Amino acid sequence: MSKKELNNYTKFFQTKPNPEFFGVALLRDQLLKDILNEDIHDILYWAGKNLALKFPVATDALPEFFQQAQFGSLALITNSESKHVFTLTGSEVQTRLKLDKDADFMLETGFIAQTIQQNSGFETEAEYKIKRKETVEITVISDISRQILDPTTTNNIELNPA
Repeated sequence: MSKKELNNYTKFFQTKPNPEFFGVALLRDQLLKDILNEDIHDILYWAGKNLALKFPVATDALPEFFQQAQFGSLALITNSESKHVFTLTGSEVQTRLKLDKDADFMLETGFIAQTIQQNSGFETEAEYKIKRKETVEITVISDISRQILDPTTTNNIELNPA
């Protein structure tokens, strides 16, 4: 490493993030990327779905849950029975994208897909795209011809006030 090349620690704190976010960024964008290598996208997507099973929330509670989990600020942009489009922004997203233009958001994407599937009952999948340098767009598609569970059986958790 040359003297002019900054280490990851210095780069992180030069982005002026919330210092409490350091541990999350360290695990998400350094350790997991090294451990999972080319499988990172698939594994994090399914990990997000698994987390949604363990922490079931109502679809309209997703933005609050995302804030509490330090995933970023989630906003629902468009909504229909079969398609939802969200944007994910905020300091956490900005920090991650400044440090790594290819930061992975499959954990969040999987979490949203599973949450909507649990609340709608329809088979649901999602994908994300990085839009601009500070926004992630997550598109969720439900196959309304394939009801795979009874949404009334989902026992959503009550979120604590932030």
